[in-house]
Formats: sequence, structure tokens, C-alpha cells
Amino acid sequence: MDERRKYRRKVVNSRVRIFHSSFGSLDTKTRDISDGGVLILACDGLPDLLINDEVQLVFLDSGDLDVVFNMDVVRHDSPCLALKFLNYEKDGEIYPINNLREIWQKQE
Repeated sequence: MDERRKYRRKVVNSRVRIFHSSFGSLDTKTRDISDGGVLILACDGLPDLLINDEVQLVFLDSGDLDVVFNMDVVRHDSPCLALKFLNYEKDGEIYPINNLREIWQKQE
């Protein structure tokens, strides 16, 4: 089978909160993360989201809870929900996700 992933995944067990107009907010955990997106564990009360539905995500274990990631649903199968990073918001401003990657690289 050909590998189609653009970014390598890293197993990360982090608490996150997701937001969507159909359910408000729910807390769950990540299963893995890559530069392209995140795989979260589907939790009780999570309705079926459609491919391309947009959700917001906050990493609760982050040092900066003011960063909100805008995500696109790319897959929803039990027990996981696959989300792709679109952009992020901080202090009322929207930034491209590549901007955040550049900040991280400078900190390394």
C-alpha cells in the first residue's frame, strides 16, 4: 500500500476541547498529531460530523489557551475523528497555519 500522508504522525495524548454549532463544546483527547492535522478520540455526545464540516479546537494542555485552531473534518469513523489544520486565531486575528510552523521552528 502506498503511503499518502504528507506529514509524519506523532503519538500525542493531549486534552483538547472542540467546538461546533451542533453540539457546543466537548472535551476529549488526541491520539496523534502531525503538521497537517490531528486525530482525536470521538467522545460521548459527539454527533456525526460531515466531511468538510469546520470545527474549532483548543489544546487544553497548551501554555497558551488563547490559540484557537480552525479545523476541517476529513474523516469520522469510530472511535476517531480526523481533523486538518486550516488556520488559527489569537487575540481576534486569524493567521495562516504556516505562520505558526515558522514560529515553532525559530524556537527550536
